[in-house]
Order: sequence, then C-alpha cells, then structure tokens
Amino acid sequence: MGFLDDIRNRILIHDGSKGYLLQRMGLKGGECGEYWNLTNQEAVREVHRAYLEAGSDVLQTNTFPGNRIHLERFGLGEKTYEINYWGARLAREVAGDRAYVSASVGPAGSLMEPLGDLSFEKACEIYREQVKALVDGGADIINFETFTDLSELRAAYLAAREVTDLPVICSLAFENNGRTLMGTDPFIAVTVLKSLGVDMVGANCSFGPEHMTGIIESMYRAGGGYLSVKPNAGLPSVSGSTVTYDETPERFAELSAAFIKYGARLVGGCCGTTPEFIRALRERLTDAEPVPVPERLESCIASDVMHINVADIDNANIYRLDAANDQAVCQALKNNDLSWAEETALDLSAEGYDAILVSLDSAGGGPGMLADVVDRLQWYVKAPFIIETADAEALEKALRIYRGKAGVVIRDGSGDETGKIAEKYGSVIISRGI
Repeated sequence: MGFLDDIRNRILIHDGSKGYLLQRMGLKGGECGEYWNLTNQEAVREVHRAYLEAGSDVLQTNTFPGNRIHLERFGLGEKTYEINYWGARLAREVAGDRAYVSASVGPAGSLMEPLGDLSFEKACEIYREQVKALVDGGADIINFETFTDLSELRAAYLAAREVTDLPVICSLAFENNGRTLMGTDPFIAVTVLKSLGVDMVGANCSFGPEHMTGIIESMYRAGGGYLSVKPNAGLPSVSGSTVTYDETPERFAELSAAFIKYGARLVGGCCGTTPEFIRALRERLTDAEPVPVPERLESCIASDVMHINVADIDNANIYRLDAANDQAVCQALKNNDLSWAEETALDLSAEGYDAILVSLDSAGGGPGMLADVVDRLQWYVKAPFIIETADAEALEKALRIYRGKAGVVIRDGSGDETGKIAEKYGSVIISRGI
C-alpha cells in the first residue's frame, strides 16, 4: 500500500524538527546543517531513529534549504546533488519498511520577480535539481513546505512533476492575519494548488497548534481534502543564543487533535518540536478516527490574492485587454514593445476590476508574447485573469507562469487542444462570450 492509499484509511504521524536536534548535537549557528548529510551521517541517522522510535510514520529528510541557491552561500553549490541524495538515503536507511521517507524542500531563499531576481523558470530549474537527487536517494513523498509565495510553490510543484510521479505535498506558512506573507489566504491556496493536481495541501511552521486550527478549518471548508499539518511548538523565546518554545508535548498533542475533524491525515511538528512531542502526538492520536473528507472545490478563477466564482463572471466588472480593439497595444506588441504593460497594470490595479480578460492573438508575435504580457501584468494586478487565444503553445506558456487559476476562453475551433492544456494547469474553461 502506498502513501496516498494509506492516508485514505488512517491518520499518519509525521516527525518533528531536525535542526533543533542537530543543534543539541553540536551544529553551530551559521553552519550548514544539510552538509552533515555528508560529514556527520551518523548524527543525522540518530535523529531519524529518535523520531522513528517515537512513533513517526513519516521521516523527513534533512534537506529543507538544500537547494543550490542556499548551498552556494556556503560554497557547496557543486555538492547540491550529493547532499540531497544522501539526505534521502540516510532517512531511507533508518526508515526501512517501517516508515515513509518525505523529501523536505523549502523555499529557494531568493524572492521571486519582481520583488527579487528569481525568475519562474530559474526557480523550476533549482527545484528540478533538488527533487531529482531526493528521488534518486529513495524518497517516497515530495514535501514542499513553509512556502509563502504561491508563484514559487507552483514553480516547485511543476518542476517536481517534470522529474517524478511521487505524491507531492504543498504546505504553506501563514501570518497572524490568516494570509501568507505574500497575501494568499487558505481558500485561494487550496483552490489553486488542488486544481493544479497537488496530492495534498496543508500548513506548517507559522505558530503553535492553537492558532493554526483556523487555517486548517479554512482549508477543509475550501475543499482541501486530506490535509498535512505541522505546527511549531508554540511561540519562541530567545535568550542569548538559546531559543525555547512555550508548548509542552502533552498540550501540543491535545491541541493538535483538533485538526482531525478538519481532514488532517498527516500530523507532525515543525520548529521546536522533538521526539517527545511526536511520542505524545502518537499516544493522543492512536485511537483517533479519520473523518470522511470530500473534495469539493468551488468553480472559480483566482489570482494569488483574489477570486471570483464562475457563476458571477457574466455580471462581473471585467477589463478587456484586447489587441483587436486597442491599436496602440496592438502596434506596441508587433514591435515587441512591452513598456506599456507596467503602466497599464498599475492603472488596472487601482480601478478595482473583478477580472482581466487578455486577448492578444490579433497582434501576432511569437508564442512567448502572451506569457510575457501576463507575467508583467500579474506583478501588479490583483484581479484574476481570463485568457483568450487560439494558439495552444502560447496558452501553455502563459498558464505555466500564471500564479493563480486562470479562466480560458475557447473559440475558433481550438477546443480539444486548448481544453487539454487548460486542464493540465487547473484552469476553468469558459466557452461562452464574456
């Protein structure tokens, strides 16, 4: 029985923090903990053994920030494959057939454009490299966790799907306002990720279990299906170089039990949690009965911060960016000039539209032009996009980089191919005029 079959039938226990234990074993501040996968393998095995004996059904690799961007800061970029391969292999050696191995993959450590210099395709390249090594090392599951940027998480998921068909978990970290640092709420996170095909969504880090319950309930009500939950051991306190957390293992386990009624099937711990927390969690949840969890996503389109139900589109306030009706835009595109896009995006952002229709076929240009325009506009426009094109290649490029769940207008006899591409990226097909 595989992981996805297993979570349909029972609640699985994840492990807890690895960095916290490695620090107790001598990992110094500012030292690269992932390098211990090569230089101190027995210590890493010991951490995995401690969690296995505490009752973990899933052991997570010591590779959370193990991507090339992060490792290059330690002069270890050329060891990216080796560090991740051994991260998975060490967990596999300990897990044997007693536990699943979850490949821990965190954010790249550089902000996505336009706030930073990490492009969508560069992010995909970074994640392909890391995931490939983790798969080769023996991982059973890919777990993208602690993400705050939905665009980066989409890039990570699509990259993973280019190198493996293993189950993928996508987990986000939320702020006290119920949104990620980049403004995504649980409803939109579930809508975009589950529509894209992600096997399991969830939340981790952020804060303790008491404050995470509302996030998990929102994901459940959004149709998130079986959820993954890994809270911190409460809130941290810093005294000199020592960090402590305010939850006890017993209270952590008691509060975490509330996640089960909202569809949690994989429950563990994040920062500050130890084998004692996992042991308490195992004892508390041993007899817990999983609840039925129907997946019932609303029919809507969404950006990373805003959505509109498909049923409301006919009466929505939609801006139509149509090159056929805007000669200035059409001529600029024919000249490969995108200088107008940023100013247009800022104007649209201020107008409060419900959605933006982008239709550029009449301007000609290559298949990458539509994606370039969509990318420029989405940097500033909060409203979700509806894309109209008869060019299947252009549509694929645009939907790949769009950070939400777009609508796609099918016209001009392009239905079959366009429909397949829309389905691949979780988009909503809109076959009527708007």
